[in-house]
Amino acid sequence: MSLRAEGRVQRLLGVVLLATIATAPLRTAAQPAVLPRVATLGSEPTGVWDAFERRLTELGWVEGRNVRLERRWSHGFSDRVAALVAEALASRPDVLVASVLPPSTLPAPAHCMPILAISVAEPYGACRILPVANISPVASARDFSETHLCLAIAAVPSARRVSVVTNSARPFLVEYVAALQRAAHARGIGLTVLELGAGLESFTDEIVRQSPDVLIVAPSFGDPHARRQIVARATRLRIPAVGAHLMDGVVVAADYDWRELARRAASLVDRILKGADASELDRQAPPKFEVIVDRRAAAAIGLALPDSLLAGADRVLD
Repeated sequence: MSLRAEGRVQRLLGVVLLATIATAPLRTAAQPAVLPRVATLGSEPTGVWDAFERRLTELGWVEGRNVRLERRWSHGFSDRVAALVAEALASRPDVLVASVLPPSTLPAPAHCMPILAISVAEPYGACRILPVANISPVASARDFSETHLCLAIAAVPSARRVSVVTNSARPFLVEYVAALQRAAHARGIGLTVLELGAGLESFTDEIVRQSPDVLIVAPSFGDPHARRQIVARATRLRIPAVGAHLMDGVVVAADYDWRELARRAASLVDRILKGADASELDRQAPPKFEVIVDRRAAAAIGLALPDSLLAGADRVLD
């Protein structure tokens, strides 16, 4: 090779080398950043989780840009929750937010991270579950039972016989029924307890025999389809039902304002992702119950609802 040709080759190699050095930082900067991950676990993708995600956006967290959301749903079946929680924890997100919880007797997961509960918080093995609001199981059961009984009486002021359908396999519902029994006794109301475990056919026979003035459906006892069938059978018998889940077809529903709790959860997630110690976050008192009256369900059984109940409701569906 001539000296002139060799010089051209060297100059060409030099240009290539300079171009490689110049573009290397650009390629490095173009690599996608590892986004913080927030796992969510709920019963259904309802407006509660819409409120959670809207609040995250308001706080500057945009999915796909600076945060990654991993959503999981139990669809109302409590026996699915443990596996979903284990799956979520195995993926090792930066924080897990759950509105449904597994039994506290499950074994400890291999790794712990902040776990926020939009509900009653209980231990999960070695991992501590932090409540979004200060809701203890006993206080929550008492609040639910007293509210549901008051609404049953408000819907049917002449009521003297009330039945509650429940599942004693769930500790929360054992306390719920005990508190309901105390509240009914104090008001001179006769209360009978119907166990779901007896089966739907036995339930129908028993409710016909008891003929209560009002049926109270205990908060979620594990199978949403069973709850809806129970309320549907009560409706055919023209027995008004009160509970926590409006979608079950009850005349009056009362539950915590879960949208408010979800917004609080998003604010806590924001602080955790910015480096706050989850165990030191402040948790407020639970929000008030939201009371929703469904006049369509009342009309289906020929029940005229008192004006006082309608006036005191947070929402009335016509």
